[in-house]
Amino acid sequence: MGNGQEGLIEYITLYFTTGVRWVCMGLAVLILLHQIFALLRMRNPSEIWAYLKCPDASTVPLTHWENLMGRARGCDIILNLSGVSRSHGTLIRDSEGVWEYNDLNSKNGSYINGRKVTEPAVLRAGDTLTVGGGDFQLYPLSARERLEHIEKRKRHTKRTSPWLSMLAITVFQLLTVIQFHISLGDEYPGQLTAAFILICVVMWAYVIALRMLKRTGFEVELIAFFLSTLSLSLTASAYPYAVLKQAICVLLGVMLFFAMCWLLRDLNKAKRLIPIFLGLSVLLLLINLAFGTVAFGSQNWISIGGFTFQPSEIVKIVFIFVGAASLNELQQRRNLLIFMGFSAFCLICLAIMGDFGTAMIFFATFLVISFLRSGDFTKLILVLGAAGLMGLMVLRFKPYVADRFSIWGHVWDDPTDAGFQQVQTMTSIASGGIPGLGAGEGNLSDVAAASTDLVFGMLAEEWGLVIAVLAVLCIITMSVFAYRSIIAGRSTYYCIAACAATSMFMFQTILNVFGSVDLLPLTGVTFPFVSSGGTSMIVSWGMLAFLKAADTRQNASLAVRVHEKDPEKVRASVESVSAVDIYDPEDLYELLGEEYRKPAQKELKAQAKAEAKQIRKAEAKQAKAEAKQMRKEEARQAKTEAKQAKAAEPVPEPTRVSRPAPEPRRAEPERPAFSRKPQAPAKPQAPAATPGVRREEPAHPKAVRYTEVSDEDFFGKFDSPAKSGKPKKDEDGPLTLDDIFGEDGIFTDNRKGGKR
Repeated sequence: MGNGQEGLIEYITLYFTTGVRWVCMGLAVLILLHQIFALLRMRNPSEIWAYLKCPDASTVPLTHWENLMGRARGCDIILNLSGVSRSHGTLIRDSEGVWEYNDLNSKNGSYINGRKVTEPAVLRAGDTLTVGGGDFQLYPLSARERLEHIEKRKRHTKRTSPWLSMLAITVFQLLTVIQFHISLGDEYPGQLTAAFILICVVMWAYVIALRMLKRTGFEVELIAFFLSTLSLSLTASAYPYAVLKQAICVLLGVMLFFAMCWLLRDLNKAKRLIPIFLGLSVLLLLINLAFGTVAFGSQNWISIGGFTFQPSEIVKIVFIFVGAASLNELQQRRNLLIFMGFSAFCLICLAIMGDFGTAMIFFATFLVISFLRSGDFTKLILVLGAAGLMGLMVLRFKPYVADRFSIWGHVWDDPTDAGFQQVQTMTSIASGGIPGLGAGEGNLSDVAAASTDLVFGMLAEEWGLVIAVLAVLCIITMSVFAYRSIIAGRSTYYCIAACAATSMFMFQTILNVFGSVDLLPLTGVTFPFVSSGGTSMIVSWGMLAFLKAADTRQNASLAVRVHEKDPEKVRASVESVSAVDIYDPEDLYELLGEEYRKPAQKELKAQAKAEAKQIRKAEAKQAKAEAKQMRKEEARQAKTEAKQAKAAEPVPEPTRVSRPAPEPRRAEPERPAFSRKPQAPAKPQAPAATPGVRREEPAHPKAVRYTEVSDEDFFGKFDSPAKSGKPKKDEDGPLTLDDIFGEDGIFTDNRKGGKR
C-alpha cells in the first residue's frame, strides 16, 4: 500500500510539474509580449522649448535642447544666408532652462546685442543674435502654451498598466519556488525562498514608490525584473547556495539604476563627475593588472573579503559616460582626444588580461560612439583595418585564443575535448523542447560556465525554447525602444549614451547566444540580466538608466523631471525662459488660480475637438480628391483602350483607279514676223481614248524667228518726215500703199536685208 501511495504521488507530481511548466511558459509569453507590444506602440512626442524669430519675421520652434545652426543639411536650424558658415554656431539649453550660444569659429562671426561672441554666452529672451548679417531673437513659451503642450503630450503618450504584468511575474516566481521544492526535495536550500521573496518585494516596492512620484512608464524595468527572475532560477540550478547572493546583487543593481536616473536628471552635475569616474576606472584597471586573479583563462577578477567582482564590468558604465558628449563637446578636439585615449587604455588592459570577449564588446561600442560623434564612415574603416591587424597579432602571440577560433565551426569533430561545451549546449537545447524539463531538472548545469557563458542553452533546457527566444527578443525590443527614443531626445548626450548602452546589450547577447551554439567563437561573455554573476547583474541595471534617460514621454522616466515644488521657481519658470521648466500642469494651475483651470481645460477640449474636426474634413477632402482622380484615371484608361482597339482594326487596301491618257499637245501655227500676238484658235475636242491603242504624238512645229518692233518705231513713221527730203504729206489725207510699202516704207525683209 505504501508503494502504491508513493507511485500515486509520483504520478500526480509528474503531471503537476508538467502542467506547471506549460503555465509558466504561458505566463512568460504574457509578461514579455505585453511589455514588448507596449514598447513597440510607444511614441515619444516632440517637445517645444522656445521659439527663434528669424529675419523674415517667421518663427522656428526649438524642439531639442541642443541645436546646430548653419548652412549644412545636417544642421538643426538651416540658415540660407550668404554670410553663414556650414556649421556656424550652437544654441544649447541646459537642464536649468538657461540658453547659451557658442560660435564655432565661423568666418564672419556672431554677435549678441552687438557684441562679438568669443566664448559661450547666455542668450536671454529678447536678445538680438546676429548671424550672417541676419538678426534672430529668442522667445519663451507662455504659460498657456506650456499647458497646451503638456496636455498634447499626455494625449499622445500611450501607457501600459504595470499591475497585470507584476501579478504574472509574482505567480511565475511562486511556481518556480514550488518546482524547486519538488525537484530538489530534501536538498532544497532555505535561502532560495528568501531570494525570490526579496526580488518580489524589491519589484513591488520600486513600482509603488515611483507611482507615488507620479511615474507611469515601467515597461523596461518589468522586462529587467522578469529576466532577473530567470537568472535567479538558473543560479539556483547551478549554484543553489549562491542564489541569495544573486538576489542581493539584483537589489544593488536596482539601487544603482535609481541613483543613476537621479544623477542624469541634471546633466551639468553628471558631466562634472565624469573626471572622477574616469580616474577611478583607470585605478581599478591598474589594480586588476597588478593584483587580479586568473579565472576561466583571463585575469579579470579581484577578490576583497570573500567578495569577487570584475572591474572590467564596472568600467562599461564609465566608458559610456566618457564616450557620450553634448553638442558643444562634440566640436572640441580635447574631448575627442580624451575619449580616444581612454578607449585605447581600456582595450590594451583587457588584451593584457586575456579578456578578449569584453575587449570585443568595448571595441564594438567604441565604433558606435565614434560614428555617432562624427558621422564619418571613412574613419571607421581605418579603425577597423587597424583593429584587424591587432587581432592578427593577438592570434600570433596568444595561442589559446587561436585555439578557440580553430574549433569554431568544427565542435562536432572533437565533442569530448575542445568542442565539449558547445556540443553539450546544443544537445541540451534539443532535449528541452518547447516547455523545457523544469526548474532544476536540466543536465547542462553540471558543465563549467553553464549559467554564465552557456546560459542560453541552460535556459532553453529547463524553461523551453520559447522562453529562451523571448529573452533574446526582450533585448532586441530594448534596442528598438532606445532607437525610437533618441528621435525626440533632448540632448545629444542622452542619445549617444542610450545607443552605446544598447550596443553593449546587443553585442553581449549576440556573442553569448551565437557562441554557445557554435555560430560564433565562444568568447566567454555574459547574457545581460540572465547570466549568473553579481557584477554583471549590477552593471546591467546601471546601463539600463541610460535608456530611461532618453525616454521623454510625459511622466514615464525618473531621469526626467516632472515638476518643481517651490512656488518661486514655478513663478520664475512661467515668467522667464531662463529658469526651471515645468512639466506638470497642476503646478501652473495652482499658480494661476482656480479661475484659470476651467477656461483653460474648456479651451483645450475645444481645441482638441476642432483639431479632430479639421482632421475629418481633411480626410474627406482627400477621399473626394482621390475619387475624382480615380474617375479621371478610369476615363483616361477607357479612352486609351478605345484608341488601342481602333488601331487594332484591319485597314482596307485602297482601290486603284485607271486615269485616262493625257491629251496630246496641239501644234501651234507659225507666227508672222511682226510682233503682234495672234489670237489663239479654239482647242478642238480630244478624241476618245481607245483602250489598248497607242496614239502617236504629233511632232512639235518649227520655231519662227521674228523681230519685235516697239510702238514708237511702228507709229513714229507716221509722224516724222521722210528721210529723202520730200515734203511732208498731209496728215489728214488718205493713207496709200506707197506710204506703207514704198521706198521709205517701214517694213523690210529681214532675211535678205531688202525692202518690200
